[in-house]
Order: sequence, then structure tokens, then C-alpha cells
Amino acid sequence: METDKEYVKNYYQGIYLTETILGNPNGDFVDNSPRNFDGEIFTTDKCIKYNVRKYIHESVEDLENKENIVFFFPRLVKGAKKEENKFKTRDDVYEFFKKEDNPFESLIKCSPDVRMFGGTFSFTKDSKQIYGPIQLTYGVDINEAQIKRIQIGAPFATTTGKQKTNGSESIVDDAIISYDITINPNVYKNLLLKSDLELFKKSLWFGTNLRKSTSKKTDSKLLILIKFINKDNTILNIGELKELIEVSNKKQHKVNHEILKLNCDKLFKKLEKYCDFIESIDLYYDSEDLILEYGGETLDEKTDFKLRDKISSKDPIDLIKN
Repeated sequence: METDKEYVKNYYQGIYLTETILGNPNGDFVDNSPRNFDGEIFTTDKCIKYNVRKYIHESVEDLENKENIVFFFPRLVKGAKKEENKFKTRDDVYEFFKKEDNPFESLIKCSPDVRMFGGTFSFTKDSKQIYGPIQLTYGVDINEAQIKRIQIGAPFATTTGKQKTNGSESIVDDAIISYDITINPNVYKNLLLKSDLELFKKSLWFGTNLRKSTSKKTDSKLLILIKFINKDNTILNIGELKELIEVSNKKQHKVNHEILKLNCDKLFKKLEKYCDFIESIDLYYDSEDLILEYGGETLDEKTDFKLRDKISSKDPIDLIKN
């Protein structure tokens, strides 16, 4: 890889929150119902990674110049139409790199999704597996969302002569899904670029917002990234954080679409213990859509706060400006 690039050196942990109202955050493979355990909604990390990859593919990928190639992404075979559903195999995608002197190094150089999430690769003379620096957990609902089954119809006659074909689909009333993020540059040295991290944040937020269909729709609500200090070669992971944020106005938000309020007491009490090891905490959210609370006060107004000088509240639009 190019030696003049700046690599991520610090360890990060974070939380990412999304909201799905009257939609399906992540359907299963059986009947596309929202994934759940006994009614408790959850989602996979893969649906979020797909959002990131799709955004990169549609915004900055340049196949001709081999720049920002999204390796793990469905691609139509040459000459195929979208409705034909004919996609390239992994071996077909390898063709982008097989003519290079070192195909694996070429792939890493050209593919930000590989530098982010890793993968398994089998070239003719070289097999590799990378555990990616950026990892997301499964997401869990923190808003006690309920699955609703609704009736749908098609304007075609059935074989018995009825005018319409009836069916149904499952959606959630209001799911707020929370994910843990870890960014560990030490799993593969000199792999994740600082520019990759910026691209990840932008693609995560706006790629998820692009999921807009009748059933599948999700909005980004909050991204927290905690940057730890490189101190005496100490690598910290302070445990999963995603359920330390709570919705403090569940009923009002669901029924009246009141602005979403999140209680961060448990999260920041835990983070305060590690204050000396934290370099910065970036909070991305739209203050018109979301209120963060700590100790009974709005976070932006709370002054008696050990982490105050390390917290930066940012508007998601900053992710585009950078």
C-alpha cells in the first residue's frame, strides 16, 4: 500500500442508533418479517454494512480507474438487465485484480470496504483472510417496538375469479435500533486509512438514510464515536455500550411523534470512569430531531460534567462538508 497515506492508529468504540417507523428494519429470509426473538426486534450487522457499501458504490466508486471499488457488492454480469437478476460471482470480481503483480495488495489498495470490514479471499496462488478493523454488532431495539401485520392487495384477479389477490406483510410500529461499533486498527497493521474512517461515517449515516421503500425504510438518529488515547500500548474495550442508552419518552414519541429523547445517564457514568483514557467523544445528531439527556438535564446545557471538554456535538451535515 502507499506509504504516504495516514492510517488510523487509535482504538475507537461507538454507538449507532437508527429508527424505523411503520417499516421493516431487517427482514428474515423466510417471509421477510422483521427479525425477532419472541417479539424482541433485532437486526444483523450485515444490513448496515450493505448500506455503507451501497453508498460508496453509488457515490465514489470508479471501476475504470480502479478507485474505491466495493468488493463485496452484487454486480450484474456484462450486458444483463436489472430485471434479469444475473449477477457476477466472486471469481468474476477477482478479474479486476488478477492481472496485477500482487492481486491481493492491489485489492486492498483499491477497496475501502475491504480495508473497513475485511473478508476472505482466494486467488489462484494466494488465499487470505482479513478480520476487518471496523466491526458492528447485531442491533437491538430499545423502544419496545411491536410487530404489526397489515393486509395488502394486488389489482389482479385470482383463478377463482375474485377481483383482487390478498396478502399481508409485517412491519414494526416504531423501532429504535442500537448497534455497538468497534474500530481496532491493531487487528491488521497499516490497513485502515483516516480517509476510510471519514468515508465510513458518511456512508453509514447517509447510506442508511437511502433505504427508502414502502416497507424497508430506516433513518440514522445518532452516531457516537469514542476515541481512546494511545497510552503505554494499552488497548481498551470497555464492553458493549448499545443498551446503556434509553428512550425516556417511549409512549409520547410513539403516539404523538414527540421529539425523541434519549437518557444517557448509564452511558456517561460508565465513560467517566475511563475519562483519563479518552481523547474525544464525537456526537453526530440533528438537534431538531433528538434531545440527549444526562442527569435530568439536556446534555448541551449540563456544565457539571467530567467529560465536558472532550465532547463535541456535531450536525450530520458536517460529514458531507469534511
